[in-house]
Amino acid sequence: MKAARVLEYGGQLLLNDVPMPTIEPDEILVKVRSTAVNQLDLVKASGTVRQILPIDLPWIPGHEFSGNVEQVGSAVTAWVRGDAVFGTSDQGAYAEYVLVKPTTIAKKPTRLSFEEAASVPIAAQTAWQGIFTHGLMEKGQTILIHGGAGAVGSYAVQLASRAGATVIATASRTDEAYLHSIGATRVIDYHDAPFEKVLREKVDVVLDLVGGDTQKRSFEVLKEGGHLVATTQPVSSEETTRHRVSGAMMRLAPSAGGLHRIAQLLEAGTIRPDVASVYALHDAAQAWKDIAANVSPSGSRRSHGKIVLRVAVEQA
Repeated sequence: MKAARVLEYGGQLLLNDVPMPTIEPDEILVKVRSTAVNQLDLVKASGTVRQILPIDLPWIPGHEFSGNVEQVGSAVTAWVRGDAVFGTSDQGAYAEYVLVKPTTIAKKPTRLSFEEAASVPIAAQTAWQGIFTHGLMEKGQTILIHGGAGAVGSYAVQLASRAGATVIATASRTDEAYLHSIGATRVIDYHDAPFEKVLREKVDVVLDLVGGDTQKRSFEVLKEGGHLVATTQPVSSEETTRHRVSGAMMRLAPSAGGLHRIAQLLEAGTIRPDVASVYALHDAAQAWKDIAANVSPSGSRRSHGKIVLRVAVEQA
């Protein structure tokens, strides 16, 4: 099969012929239709975080995908060949086939294309777990989402709004109309003024998708007893104690049940995906270059939305 691989840290993505995966009894072999590009894969491949996030070289990137079940292991009963699925895998999805566990996939929403479905699993599940599992957000509360126009942020805005929260998002002014269209109550342009100087009311939950000084300043706008959830760096225990709040850095725990719940919302049109552009698998290296430069295939600056690789032509 064909797969895009990194042979050495800092090296180019190369399309190679690699052996087909060998399926175990508790696994499913999926013929990949599309896979999504995540910034973290570029960082891991660069080698700059090899001490904390090492990869086994040669390495096939890609952790989320959509496709059709090609083969099921002898211990798998819930899926049959041909089923359209989407989900996550640790085996590398920049490939024509990928092995997955049944606990990390769900039925692909019929109203979504394979490209749209591939953009969902990591971002949507991270948003859900950040808001509800770790942030314990409830109806009627106020949430501040840093990086609201990003892949995770846009799902967080939609999910929080749907749950009856007042949603405040920090983003660029160019994304203001988009964020209002998906449920943001208020958008603060981080270029104009520090959000802590603009906000007059304190919030119940902060979802920090940015990190750095943004996280430190977030304690100033968090209510006593509130929750700060971070995805990019640990939360200071000294700051949480001083401000009498709780804080945690979360890691995504993929789950078939959680993804199925998200699939139902997508099927109903309650939330929607956002795909910025689609590249062919053989153009994966160019996709990485464009992402690093924050440009689209046409050369224009990208604003929001996920980058997707089309691996195979969709079935009729």
